[in-house]
Amino acid sequence: MQAECAQSRSGVSMPTLVLVSSSPSLEACWQDWLYPWWQGQLHCFDSIKSTVSVLQHLHQPILLLDVSDPEQTKTDLEQLRTHQSPLPAVFLFKDTPDLDAWEELLDNPLNDYLQLCGSNPDTVRRIIRYCSLHFRTPAKPEPAPLTDQVLSGYDPELWRALQKEEFELFYQPRIDLRQGEICGAEALIRWRHPEKGLQSPDTFIPQCEASGLIVPMGYWIIQEAGRALPAIQEAGMEGRIGINLSFRQFQDTYLASTIERLLDEHNMSSQAMEFELTETALCNDEEHVRNTIEQLSRRGVEFSLDDFGTGYSSFSLLQKLPITTLKIDKSFVDGIPGNPDDEEIVRAIINLAHNLNKQVIAEGVETRAQLEFLIRHDCDQVQGFFFSRPVPLDQFLTLVSRRQKQSSL
Repeated sequence: MQAECAQSRSGVSMPTLVLVSSSPSLEACWQDWLYPWWQGQLHCFDSIKSTVSVLQHLHQPILLLDVSDPEQTKTDLEQLRTHQSPLPAVFLFKDTPDLDAWEELLDNPLNDYLQLCGSNPDTVRRIIRYCSLHFRTPAKPEPAPLTDQVLSGYDPELWRALQKEEFELFYQPRIDLRQGEICGAEALIRWRHPEKGLQSPDTFIPQCEASGLIVPMGYWIIQEAGRALPAIQEAGMEGRIGINLSFRQFQDTYLASTIERLLDEHNMSSQAMEFELTETALCNDEEHVRNTIEQLSRRGVEFSLDDFGTGYSSFSLLQKLPITTLKIDKSFVDGIPGNPDDEEIVRAIINLAHNLNKQVIAEGVETRAQLEFLIRHDCDQVQGFFFSRPVPLDQFLTLVSRRQKQSSL
């Protein structure tokens, strides 16, 4: 059965990749790692036979064949040639192949092979290089050249860092002001640079946003938070983990379906996830954003509006969308108490949130005076250095366990 996993998003003439595999996990791997970089189409089939009626209608198809038996593969390709001229093919091996057994097939200059190593982005880069050797896009419209930088994920250093898992999630607790307990956390990415040490998001996120690397990085963050979730819950935290979604991620047509698949594959509870979006994302392609939020909300995922008050968002849109929480930006919290304008803005945001039946979280709380002001004006939750800086997972687990023990005394 055919499943179209991605469509051309650039308008540029690109080869069509045709994955033939009976393995759902392999198909998922390719959707995770290939889709953010591949501007052509990716179609998935469970057998060579099922591709026959479709291949002749596809633009410049390249076969990606999940194989184990050279004789069966040879038979399949011969069967295909009775319906269609020879196609470039990449044989995908899960284990180290016996190249002697595959010699006849690999002697064909149209064919190549790759040994898969799980969700390896380097495999994707090699596939794209391979495709660029076989096909050239038309001169008009002329696409951007397939430079090494583009092929390796735009920014080479950041792409390598993602491949080598140099990025790490830190967690900053949220405090429920009514109960005084940790009620959730925000997952924040850091880069452990091998030479420069720990790097804050300000040093690399703008580049990721500009290049598009933020899209696969965002999916990596969701997976990492999902892996950490069982340990966090075991430590005693029952709230949600907040994950930032970039406005660039909302430009991905398949954002909702990809997140749903990640939740299913990693057995992640959607009731434990909260995605934070900015007003910039909210005001770009309003219909797509609304459909995405509504689709994920039906799964139990919650959404919060980050840095509220620093951009522009329609009050009517806030009423229509299933956004559960508004987050007061640190720039307003910095001015309380003492700055009349900031005090009025903070009070107004709290009142607005409650009038719309939404929770409100104040970010960047660093002093007791700020905390007391927020308590007096019925803010629901806070996060900031006054309670804890963002910390690595092991320290966060210790922090949660310690607070749990204190609350049980």
